[in-house]
Amino acid sequence: MRSSARSARARATSPEIALVALAMAGLAFWFVIGLPWGPHNESFDWIVRLEQRTLWGALFERFPSVLSMRPLGTGPAWVLYRLGGHDVGLVEVVNAMLALLAWGWAASGARERRLFALFALVSGGVFITGYIWVFHLHGIFYGPLLLYLAALARSASDPLDLRTLLGVFVGALVTALAHPYALPLVIAFVAGATLETPMLRSRSGAAALGVVLSGSIAAYFLIVPSGNRGIPGDPFVGLIQSYRTLEVNAVGAAVAAALAAWTASRLWTGAGGIVAALATVAVAVAATVAGLPVLPLWFAWAALKCVRRERWMLAALVVACALLPIPNPTGSPTYGVCAVFIAAFASALDEPSMDGVLHVLDGRAAAGLVTLLLAVAVTVRLGVPVPVISKLAAPLLAEGERTRQIEVLVARLMDSPWRGEPARFVRSAQSPAEADALDRRFRPPTDDHHLATWLDWKRRGPPTGADTLRFGFGGDAPAGMDTLFIAHGRYAGDALVLRRSSVPVSADSITIVER
Repeated sequence: MRSSARSARARATSPEIALVALAMAGLAFWFVIGLPWGPHNESFDWIVRLEQRTLWGALFERFPSVLSMRPLGTGPAWVLYRLGGHDVGLVEVVNAMLALLAWGWAASGARERRLFALFALVSGGVFITGYIWVFHLHGIFYGPLLLYLAALARSASDPLDLRTLLGVFVGALVTALAHPYALPLVIAFVAGATLETPMLRSRSGAAALGVVLSGSIAAYFLIVPSGNRGIPGDPFVGLIQSYRTLEVNAVGAAVAAALAAWTASRLWTGAGGIVAALATVAVAVAATVAGLPVLPLWFAWAALKCVRRERWMLAALVVACALLPIPNPTGSPTYGVCAVFIAAFASALDEPSMDGVLHVLDGRAAAGLVTLLLAVAVTVRLGVPVPVISKLAAPLLAEGERTRQIEVLVARLMDSPWRGEPARFVRSAQSPAEADALDRRFRPPTDDHHLATWLDWKRRGPPTGADTLRFGFGGDAPAGMDTLFIAHGRYAGDALVLRRSSVPVSADSITIVER
């Protein structure tokens, strides 16, 4: 009798598990193909700090590239870096697992699970550039933030009580020790909750809201130094560039337009919804022609849909997440991930009829699709050409290959007579808000400052030579330079170490071995 009951429960939960897996499959597809990278961006600086500091220092001493105290990010990074053999790979895997867990947790709490799984599959599969933090040592900050956002989304889909309010507040304080963006998110959540929940407009509710607001503001001033509280750049440019680099190309813009048009169509029944969808497509085309991102259209319609359904907490979260690229307007696509995540959740909520239309997406179909996607990902990772997919994966593989090329080149440089020479890149690695980050043919994997920090640590001191070596990527070699070392790449082209022409030099050629 008990055995049959357990079997019935297993059969009942199998479709749910398959749909949760489907929600994670879009991201998992690219993670299987691309992980792990070598050091990238700030990771070069982080490696030096983690090597030089104790665990206590990693927890409580500021990292120069980090704008606030984040012991729940830097501390685990120190531990995982060492557990991974003083390599960045284990941290990257943990980053990926946290991102997948966030999508899976949101899916497990979604009422319209089929619809949300579909949105999550598309969002994770198309807007993968936003997850570049997964491939960074310093990306350990964002997984906890995304998990906290999943908790807020689940809380916003049900009636709020004081216990839940206390839980999200405590969660914000804890998560802020990994990333301070948790604090504006909880403030947005309680602002929406005030409109949506009559209980919070009572005297006791107002007192609870006061505690949340004052506590969040106090936490912000405690963990963010005064010199880092301003906006270091043009907020509008940073906002636009974050969403441009998240879409990447016309395919991403088209998917964003389709999501926006579908969400717009759900605000009104009949002809009103059709008109809204067609108008959205027209605006999306105009935005694309003008070089503007389309994703903000989806976020706007998702927020308006929540307002129309009186889902004020979700509406406030969508707006807050959509504005997250403003405080640090570098144009990084990472800052747009939270908006994509919450827009997918909000768009799928309160759509039982559409979820019913997807009844064919049962557990068996979902499991089959997940299996197919992972099989294709493994095939691409093994280097077997797959039509269309291999071409789409090439930029991700090229970016990862550059991180391994520079490791090999620097290892050769440190064993050469030129180890004491200063070095910099042929091209600078500017932020997306400063330069076109979509053209990455010659882009180095970090900037000159982080390279210098890393090289000084490698050689145990500052450079002593008079010449300046150059690192070029994608075969980028200026005239009048001799090639010292070459690291051949399958996807990224040749990476080079160059010096000014003086005497004949034969190039030491290195081939990057595929994983």
